[in-house]
Amino acid sequence: MAPESDDRLLLGPGAQAGDDQSRMNQSTRGQWDWYASHRRAIERLIVPEARGGRICVLGAGNCNDLDLKWLAGAYAEVHLVDIDPAALERAVQRQGVADVAGIWRHAPVDLTGIAGMTAAWQGRSVRDDEVGRAVEAVGRPVQPIEGGGFDVVLSPCVLSQLLVAVRDRVGKEHRGWPRLKRAITERHLAEWTGAVRGGGRGVMIVDLTSTRVVPGLDRAGDADVPDLMRMCVRDRKCFHGLEPAELAGVMRRQLSAGGAEISTPWIWHLGFGKAFLCYGMTVRRV
Repeated sequence: MAPESDDRLLLGPGAQAGDDQSRMNQSTRGQWDWYASHRRAIERLIVPEARGGRICVLGAGNCNDLDLKWLAGAYAEVHLVDIDPAALERAVQRQGVADVAGIWRHAPVDLTGIAGMTAAWQGRSVRDDEVGRAVEAVGRPVQPIEGGGFDVVLSPCVLSQLLVAVRDRVGKEHRGWPRLKRAITERHLAEWTGAVRGGGRGVMIVDLTSTRVVPGLDRAGDADVPDLMRMCVRDRKCFHGLEPAELAGVMRRQLSAGGAEISTPWIWHLGFGKAFLCYGMTVRRV
């Protein structure tokens, strides 16, 4: 099975008003317990360097991977961004922080810039000129997130969602898909790093591969995960384009960004026999 045939946990924006994302958010909203170790791994990467800062989460969705009470205690402001307003509202209600000062919801926000355009592609062949217009639209200057200049900007397994949502509409065999995929990647990296203030950090969590591509991944011990990740990259048993060196290379070429710090990878268990191999990438804005 080709790595890109892997079905991701969540489908990103690609329908009108995020219909696909909304359906997936509803289907996964009860999985809080399965996210526990994944939440802890993310929290280790976003511990604030000083109290009173501001954090922005791109594609927050159900917030199953975020302990909002912990975030509200660690940061003076928590900004949650998503295409699905209902998911954010359910999240703050479920975690009991709907009335907590300092938690801001920004929705609907389309991180691809082409959600409405790709909605019309569902169930039919997409013409080359349509893909070309989408590439052009994706490449337009990114509008800053309201309230920008954050101390930390977190992208939690969002890039794969954005890519898969569009790929499933255009078709991975379409000759224009590689160009559109590259444009979406560059846009998200620009949006992610562009919202960080000088001296702040961008933290991206990447779900690199899953048990659909690497059977037995869910049984890997912690000590085995770094070697397993190297094997997956070497043998291309991963989502092409999300490898650490590939993403760091895009940042150097397109954003003139410096080095990226890659965390120790971990296994995110999501049910019996279902797991994802994840890693974190941190960059600092000078």
